Amino acid sequence: MSNQKKEHRVIRECIKELRAGNLPPWKLENELLSKYGVNEPENFRTAAICRQRFIEEKTGEKFKYITISEKPFKINYLCRKDKFIWALDARDSFLKCSLCGSKVEALDQYGPLVENYIGGSENYYSYAGRIKVKGDIEKEFTNLLVYGTGLGPIGVTRGCFKINKLGGAIVRVSEYGRAARCNGYIFKSEKWRSQAIDLIKTILPRIKVEMNKKMVEFSGKVSTVEFKRVESQGDFILYVDYTADFKNFRGHGDISKAVGYAKKEIEIQLRKAGIEYELSVIAQGYDGDLKPSPQNKRGRYASAEIRVSRTVFKRLLKVDPQKFISFIKIDKIGAQELGCQFYSGMGGEIIPAIYRAVQVNPRSPLVSSFQNIYIETENNDVVYRVELPNIEVGIASSREGLIPPGGREALRIMGVNTAREFAAAVAAQVLAGEFNLALEISREKLYSS
Repeated sequence: MSNQKKEHRVIRECIKELRAGNLPPWKLENELLSKYGVNEPENFRTAAICRQRFIEEKTGEKFKYITISEKPFKINYLCRKDKFIWALDARDSFLKCSLCGSKVEALDQYGPLVENYIGGSENYYSYAGRIKVKGDIEKEFTNLLVYGTGLGPIGVTRGCFKINKLGGAIVRVSEYGRAARCNGYIFKSEKWRSQAIDLIKTILPRIKVEMNKKMVEFSGKVSTVEFKRVESQGDFILYVDYTADFKNFRGHGDISKAVGYAKKEIEIQLRKAGIEYELSVIAQGYDGDLKPSPQNKRGRYASAEIRVSRTVFKRLLKVDPQKFISFIKIDKIGAQELGCQFYSGMGGEIIPAIYRAVQVNPRSPLVSSFQNIYIETENNDVVYRVELPNIEVGIASSREGLIPPGGREALRIMGVNTAREFAAAVAAQVLAGEFNLALEISREKLYSS
């Protein structure tokens, strides 16, 4: 049998095992090595092909832009001077130590670029299983991550398997996403500030109509206008905070333009009324833009939870539910002792990994990585939940940000068609990763010597 025919046969058999659930996707490299005699480093390329073909079969989508590297593996090199081992992409031709400049020696040790590698030359894509969601969104998503060299994709995959076995993640996703911008004013007396508030409230209906016209491209509408008074060193500060709702877009460019109009119009009316002010600016500090705060008005609310009876918890998940609950408690208190406003775990890694895979704005999802974890007991059930109050909502390639072909391909393969689905998929994957991590630690299977 020719090598090509043998490779085709091996790939077919591995896909069959993946389809049947007999072979975890992260064990393909070892399976190819031990069972089929596909030696290193060729097994890394064959494993990536198997995962790609399997995903294409499950999703009905083809890989075109997320291509497999010609040498999809890393090689370990030794710098004898620094006694340092470099793990380098096999394509890397700069074979010198970046610390001392000495030539490094190949150790004939290979490894995957990332766990569950499926493609990508600069950003290494991982397959992280499939997750079922129900509640506000009823769907099954295929998970693609650009994670790094750790075991994160495997943890998400294992978590998805457990959650799917328990019936899927229950998701809650707000219908609209939010964008906010704030006008800030400084007055020298409470009299001027109070008169300004009365005037702004009088002209606000007209201003909101004009603001909505400036957001019609993305069907945005002003939903709330809030007034906040603050005093500082003799200054009387006024914040006028505008929030707009957008269904399928981020809308931050449009709300900025609309609030810029409001600022100019209010300044004109204040001068006409003889109301004196020291300063009128766009107050980004108050609108929460790019700040991981629970009061941030940017993005879309999403949550995902799993409910498990105590009996099933112990039998199926192999850990005493009370031990699991106690672990979450001690972990949460530890976070609070550090001064954190929230309890977060792997979400700060999983969420950026999803954004890097789909390449949608924001490029640096600081706000969207804000996350809370909760655990509750209801009747005889253990309820484990993650809450993401600020998931960004833009998945359309538009003036809000161009999405490269690889990113659009990732969205299609994931099965994400709308902003609400994107938020649901993110919440469910975070739930899967967090749930698996908490289970592994409470079982004392992780971080053991």
